[in-house]
Amino acid sequence: MVNSGESFRDDKIMKYAIWNNKGGVGKTFLSFILGTEYAKSNPEKKVILVDMCPQANLSKIVLGGNGKGGNVLSKILRKNERKTIGGYFDFRIRIPSNLVGVESEYLTTVNEFNKELPKNLYLICGDPSLEFQAQVINQISSQSAPDNIWRNVRYWLNDLLKSCSTKLGSELTIIIDCNPSFSSYTEIALAASDRLIMPCSSDGSSARAIDNVTGLLYGFNTQKGYKRGSFSVNANDFGMALPLIHTVIHNRFTPYAEEASKSFKAMFGEIKNRVENFKNNCPDKFAGGVELFSEMPDTHRVTIACSHKGIPLYKLSAKKYMIHNEYVAVTQEQLDGYRAATNKLLETIT
Repeated sequence: MVNSGESFRDDKIMKYAIWNNKGGVGKTFLSFILGTEYAKSNPEKKVILVDMCPQANLSKIVLGGNGKGGNVLSKILRKNERKTIGGYFDFRIRIPSNLVGVESEYLTTVNEFNKELPKNLYLICGDPSLEFQAQVINQISSQSAPDNIWRNVRYWLNDLLKSCSTKLGSELTIIIDCNPSFSSYTEIALAASDRLIMPCSSDGSSARAIDNVTGLLYGFNTQKGYKRGSFSVNANDFGMALPLIHTVIHNRFTPYAEEASKSFKAMFGEIKNRVENFKNNCPDKFAGGVELFSEMPDTHRVTIACSHKGIPLYKLSAKKYMIHNEYVAVTQEQLDGYRAATNKLLETIT
């Protein structure tokens, strides 16, 4: 068996975590759009989408949409040796400090299931068992031997992606869809990442979530009593490189001069203030060279159509889509606005 290695860093490979310590901010759809659009625009590269959420919504969309894709995922989950992130973790729970030797077998070529998606796009399927495995992962991490067991466990996804990159053998971009909770499997996802993209919505909880992210991930302004045994302290003790903040996205931005829109804009101003405060105190936690704040338009219908049908943004048309016995109309204006914002964000992805 091969020992779990050091953090996986490579100039030709970039791993982006999509995470915020808050649900409902559009992390999964943003992961889908970034992965599919980037794969289409860069056919010479390989792109991996990693579903690190127990709901596995990204996997359902990628495998054919919320209806068909859900059925495909169910079949994958019913197999004895399921090729999902949970299936891989089952192996690592038994041998936490060693690679299993078949890491690359957990890659799914999505075009084999969803012909709408590019052939250079791959998926590591999500798995509901992550929620159950989280408790076991914490138990293993607390063992006294070997000395580096906590670090080895946090590098499980890192090990998997390193093996996948060896198999694919080309320039690689990886998008990791993270669960909002800062559970052990989210820690594993972030420990494997180079950059952090944070989607936000315009509400008070999103502003508070910024403080949670900076505290949980980087230990910023964390009370002394909470620091002992925390992720940030352990990561520092083991010399682990944490992801740098790439950009903070105002998701579902409403570009109108209405009072509600003004209120939303004011709330995002508060989010910006908290991010800027963290940057002033910890400038080394930011990627640099990238516009720190960006916006994505309010395109609820685009999200519904793409997600239900498993269609990438570049193939979506301005028309009515039948979804759950109701028509959802996508307009050209909505498509143009979302594509323009997506293309601007894609310019920062490598």
